[in-house]
Amino acid sequence: MTRLFEEQPSLERALTTPLPAPVVAPLAAPGLTGDAAFGLDLILEGFLLHHGNPRLLRLPDDDRILAGDFCYAQGLVRVAEAGDLRIIRELADLIALSTSLVATDDAGRLPALWRSVVASIADHDEAHDRRLAAAKTALRSTSDHSSLEELAGSLPPTPTLDEVFDA
Repeated sequence: MTRLFEEQPSLERALTTPLPAPVVAPLAAPGLTGDAAFGLDLILEGFLLHHGNPRLLRLPDDDRILAGDFCYAQGLVRVAEAGDLRIIRELADLIALSTSLVATDDAGRLPALWRSVVASIADHDEAHDRRLAAAKTALRSTSDHSSLEELAGSLPPTPTLDEVFDA
């Protein structure tokens, strides 16, 4: 991971030590593995740099947006190399919905959203994907989060992911 930041000295100096373990990558297998799965953790870091408490990088507020964009871009490149456009669409939707939840002071729904989307990436199950699509539609159209919470509640717990958003 540190190799990624070697070409960006200001980011390399901002890396936390010790580096935290990946959070999202282990949850995404078998849908994504290796470098593509690591891309999900970079996307998470990009989101946290923009809207939360980053895990990998400690930067002044003025530098967080640009660093977040760098992490988003590097993460998406890695995921795109896996060649699954469905996953790219899910991630674009995840980022947009996550940002919307933060903007509407509903960030408490982030763990359910991320858990549900990552479960879709890990195991392309049509029934889960239909439920996820319906939950996202309800969230967008009426701010109804009940079906999202129900879907997330049917999945295995992800305490590490929950902690990321509680920080």
